[in-house]
Formats: sequence, structure tokens, C-alpha cells
Amino acid sequence: MKYILALLLTVFSFTSSYSQFFKKLGDKVISDAEWRIRNKADRQVDKGLDSLLEMPKKISEKKKAKKADDDLSTSPETKGQKESSSPNAKTEEKEDDMSPKDGFVTLAISSPTVFAGGTLSISGESVKYKNLNAVEITVSGPSVKDTKSIPLAADGKFATVWYATGKAGDYTVTAKGSDKKGLQTAKFTVYELPQMSGWCDGNIELTNKAYDKLNDRVDQVKTGIGSKDKADLEKKLGELKEKKDDLLKLFKDLNTAGKEISRLAESGKKLSPNLAGNLSELNNALAEQRRKMKLLEEYDDHRPTDNTICEYLVMLNEACAAFSVYTNVESKVLGTILKNIALDKGVPKATSMVNEKYKGLSEPNDFAIKEPAKIFATALVDAESLSSKLGTAGFAGDMVQFATDFLLKKYCGVYKGTFKHDYTIEFRNSKGQNWWTYGVDMKAVLSLRYPKDKSKGNIIKMKGNLEGNATKFSFFEDIEKEDGFQEGSKGKIEVVPIKAFTPLSVPIATSERDVMGFGAIARGLATPAYFNIPIDAEFDVEENKIKIFVNEAIFDFTIYVTNKLVFLLVGGDLLPYVKQMNFPIHQARLTINAVIRANNEFDVKKDANGNLSFEGKGNKHIGDGSTVRETDLNFQLSAKKEQ
Repeated sequence: MKYILALLLTVFSFTSSYSQFFKKLGDKVISDAEWRIRNKADRQVDKGLDSLLEMPKKISEKKKAKKADDDLSTSPETKGQKESSSPNAKTEEKEDDMSPKDGFVTLAISSPTVFAGGTLSISGESVKYKNLNAVEITVSGPSVKDTKSIPLAADGKFATVWYATGKAGDYTVTAKGSDKKGLQTAKFTVYELPQMSGWCDGNIELTNKAYDKLNDRVDQVKTGIGSKDKADLEKKLGELKEKKDDLLKLFKDLNTAGKEISRLAESGKKLSPNLAGNLSELNNALAEQRRKMKLLEEYDDHRPTDNTICEYLVMLNEACAAFSVYTNVESKVLGTILKNIALDKGVPKATSMVNEKYKGLSEPNDFAIKEPAKIFATALVDAESLSSKLGTAGFAGDMVQFATDFLLKKYCGVYKGTFKHDYTIEFRNSKGQNWWTYGVDMKAVLSLRYPKDKSKGNIIKMKGNLEGNATKFSFFEDIEKEDGFQEGSKGKIEVVPIKAFTPLSVPIATSERDVMGFGAIARGLATPAYFNIPIDAEFDVEENKIKIFVNEAIFDFTIYVTNKLVFLLVGGDLLPYVKQMNFPIHQARLTINAVIRANNEFDVKKDANGNLSFEGKGNKHIGDGSTVRETDLNFQLSAKKEQ
């Protein structure tokens, strides 16, 4: 890792605007830095955990085929990371590249589409420091280029609204950071009101796809259960189909209402301020529902880990979640907006700005208050009816409960328990001074299952999962103490930290607290720093011992699970240069596997009532206070057989 921070000097030296800045460091420093990046940048930290957590020489034959996965030939502290079959593995971009980048600004827009006359919310964050106190927002499109300066709040955040008063077409939002260096862009489309007649077509298509996948999962389960259970499952599916049809009816009602709004707009009527705000909110809600359903569709592409009834039931649970979670939430959101339209009630914040923008519209050109209320009346009734039918269980809650609480326990042996894992990695310079430390705490549900009709014999083979999330991230850095930085800067460059970003986390394992039983896919999208790692287990009935083997993750920490530092570099010219730098974090599967595979055998105990359970813990400590890197990994687990 010594040389990676030399990039702080090297990257800057290639930028002409910093030429005077680096001249003060001397030609030798620059040439040394150029030599380092050409010859040693690729060595970085891969000398660390790669060799320290290498595979044991003796492993079971069944694991030899996974050598390419387990040899840790690359680590998150390297410039790139090996590809993984995990849908959200860190392969999309080099977010773990530790080279510093100019400037800092983030950008978010409320929707990828907005109708003519509607509003688009724009927000983000940049560095607020002395005279660095505003960002520049530019919206460009057909015959339009709007640029304005948006002041930063005390915490560096900004927000504004853009009014779609121009021509239909494709537009781009560009945010320029407070130092004019960092740039972020986002694209969106403005469409004419007449196009609102089919604005829910995408929602209808995605809902049908999700239901078809759920139906396929039901068919798989039906092949492995009795006739009565099959009939009960079909009944549950029929009840769910009724709710699905109600949702589709709501979407079709909105299409009809959109068509009528378009007709009136074509006749020359203009949107009233309240209607413009509410339609913008409705448009955003529909776009968000489509976005989430598309994510669910993309993530739900894995197959059962084994062709048994137990695995089919797990996949059914996930299909129910993929269909249920977001459609349930969004239907309630739609109902609230439709009420506002019926009452001609403004949407907070957004509509107040719309009112100001459209102040002075002549009444004859506006939609009368009763018109939109009448147009959306049917949709409102259907939205309220659907919400009442969903209740607390949502779309598929009854089916999930039937599949997991009844069928799974009837046809499968099930072990369930908890898993905790934490680790810290500390980096020191040649003087023994700590310059970088990070750590992660995780919690998960441990589950194992096996078909009861295959439980005979001395060895019971099981499938299962470690499903959980990070509950805490810790991060410390002192770049000025890193050897490479000290060598390159020679004490002439000061690092002024502005803000450190640690990844989002929740203090509990959402899989453990999921009282509604929604599946892994839905939790994976809704839970920050989520992971789902399939595991195998072998229960030696004669020896009363169980061994656990960690497989490749279905879901793991995404590319955005990384510590980020935003800081200033101040040199001889006394001018602050805004920089940002990512400090990578290992994916969960790597560290979990590293500590479990050295401590993977557990004693199975039987209590006075014949209940089986097992528990255990493990530690892997590498290095000490005298080494440049010290790693400490821990885990503990406990599980019992559910009757």
C-alpha cells in the first residue's frame, strides 16, 4: 500500500493547472513519483490479505474446483477486483481505485421522465469551504440551456427544481462542484402531455412479468407436495391473482385519466399549479415503481441451489417478495397523490415553487378544479380499495406464510439461528504509526435445510444461506503519515480533511426482523450493505458434528460500499485543491469465508427434549503491532433445529 498514496502526487503532476504547485517540490520528487506509478502501483495492498488469508494447503476434494474463487488472488485494496457471478459484485466500475480524483459533487434527479409543464427535483452535495459555497447547475436540451448557481447549505447539500417549460426531447443535467472541478451528469426526457395516455404501460408489463415468475415458482413447488397442500397453494395463488388484477386495473385507470388530461391539454387548456405539482409527484411515483421492479427483475436471475422441494420453496418465497414488496408500497403512495388531485390540494414544497412559477395564469386557460377530480375519480376509488385489501400482509404475505411456516417445515428439516462477524484491518507506516484503519460489523440469519425424505444415512447434506448486512462501519485515516505521501510531499503539502463518508448501515439484521417473511431479493434492494451467501453443510450423525462450507455469494456488498474521504490539498501556493479518494472495503464473502474455513466444524448437541442445536466461534489474527498490516477477524454463530 506504500506506493498507492504516491498517486496523490503523481496524478496531480500530470495536470497542467498544478504545474506551479508541484515545481516547489522539485524535479526529483516528480520524477520519482512517475517511476513509482509506472513500476509499482499494481503491487499495492495485494501483498497483504492475499498472502495472509491464502487457502490452506489441505482442503476437501469438493472445494478444489473453487480454487479460482478462493485463492484471493486479488483484494479490494488493489486497483481492480476479479469478476464475480454475484449480480452486484464490484465489477461495474473501479470504485475501489484509491487514486485521488479532482473535486467532489453528487447529483440526483427525481425521475428519468417529466411531462411538459411539470417539475424535476435536483439535489446533491458538494464541498462548502470558505468561498467554495455554491454549485453550478446546467440543464441543456432542445433549444434550452439553463444555468444557475445554487448555494450550498451548511452541510454541503443543495436542492432546486427545474420547470419543464421547453420542448419535448432528451435533456441533460450537469452539476459542477463548488471548486468547478468535480462534474456529475444525469439524463432525463421531457414528453408532451398527450403522451400521458400510456404512462403506466411499463408498470403493467413489469407487474405481469413478476406475476408470471411467481406462477412458475408455484408450479415447481407443486411437483413436490401432496394433493391437499397443492390445492391450498393454488387457493393462495388465486387470492393473490385477484389483488394483482386490482393493481392492473388501477394502472389502466391511470392510463385512461392520462389520456383525458392529454385531450384537454391539446384543446389549449393549461395545468393549474396544484395539478402540475400533483401530476409531477404521480409521474415520479410511477417511475420509481418501474425502477424498483426492473431491479427486482434483474436481480432475480439465479436458480435454486439444488432441485429439491426445500430449494423450490425458498425460491417461491423470493418470487413472492419480488412481486409484493414495492407494488404494495407504491399503491398506497398513488392513493395519497390521487386524493390531493381530488381535493385540489398542493404537494408540499414542490407545488409551492410551481405556484410561484405559474403565478398569474389566467383562469379560463386553467383546468377547472372539478375536472381533474372527475378524471381521476375511478383511479382513486380503485387505489383505496386495493390498499384496504392488502392490509398488513401485502400482496403475497399469506402465500409466504404458508410456504415458509407450513410447507417448509412439513417437507424439510430446518435449522435456523444467528451469525455475527466483525473484523478490523490496521495499516502502519515504517515508523509504526497508524495511518489507515477500517472495520466492519455484520449480523446475519443462518439457515440450513434438507428434504426429510433424504435424511437417512450417516451424513445428512444440507443447503442454506448466511443472509444479513453490515451493522456498523468504522474508518480512520491520516494520509500525511503514509510513507509514500511523506516521501513525495517532503512536508510541503498539507491534507485538510473535509468530510469522511462511511457506507449506510442499519443496526440490525433485516433478515432477522422480517416479520412479514419477505424474501431475500426484496431485502437485498432495500437493505444497505446487504449480503446473501449460500452455504453447504454436512451433518455427521454418528460423530454429532456439522461442517459448514461457504459458497460464492448471490448478493454481496456493492461497488458503493466503500469509505470515501473528501479533503483539501494545500501546498506552497496556499490554494486549496478539492480531492476525493475511495478507501475500499472487502466484500463480505471474502472475510467470512477466510475465518470460517479455518473454524468450520461444530459439535451438535441434544437437550433433554431431544432438540438439536450447535454453536461456535472463531478468530483469525494476522500480524501484530510491529507489522505494517494487522488483521483481526471474528465470528460466532448458533442455530437449532426447528420442529
